[in-house]
Amino acid sequence: MKQPTLKKIADVIIAGGYKLFTDPFDVNLGAIRTKDNAANTFNDWNFCFYYDDEGQIQGVVVPGTTDAGLYWRINPMHIDGTAIIQHGVQHRGAYQLQNPKVDGKRGHRGQKAFRQIKNMKYWRDADRDQYLDFDGEEQTAIFYTNGHYMGTLGKNVNKWSAGCWGATVENMDKIFEVAEAQIAAGLGDRFSFTLLHENEFTN
Repeated sequence: MKQPTLKKIADVIIAGGYKLFTDPFDVNLGAIRTKDNAANTFNDWNFCFYYDDEGQIQGVVVPGTTDAGLYWRINPMHIDGTAIIQHGVQHRGAYQLQNPKVDGKRGHRGQKAFRQIKNMKYWRDADRDQYLDFDGEEQTAIFYTNGHYMGTLGKNVNKWSAGCWGATVENMDKIFEVAEAQIAAGLGDRFSFTLLHENEFTN
């Protein structure tokens, strides 16, 4: 899937019946899961954007992943199988941007991250193969599938994710910078996460 524009993402959010946040500096955070359900690469797209005081869209779209790496699909952490965040869902208020070095909160393993603070919807993939299965047991819970740094190379996901979403340090910093504009505007540090699928981008 080619990199979509922020305008296209906004259009898909509206067409899908999700909430598009349009108040100035109210951030839209999310990702697009691509059709390849066997890749061990950063083959998805993460996005973070807002509308400024003049109604202009500001933000970034960066390569990332929304899936567990191959290692954790074959060797899941949980007896029920690998956790897969459900796409086609807007997980409202699911994340808080935490920076342990500044606010003393947990983040992700002591680093700045979007830490899960509310229930999200998941599928469990229990067959221990390379393919992500989107028809497994459905669960709603806090599994701490955080949005976090995943190394510097951006080649293979491998052990960087057991179900989390994220990107390289460089690309996550771009997302954090946009998200921090919401905090600077006094709108708080909590974010909804809209996980779209490539199939929603029909044109």
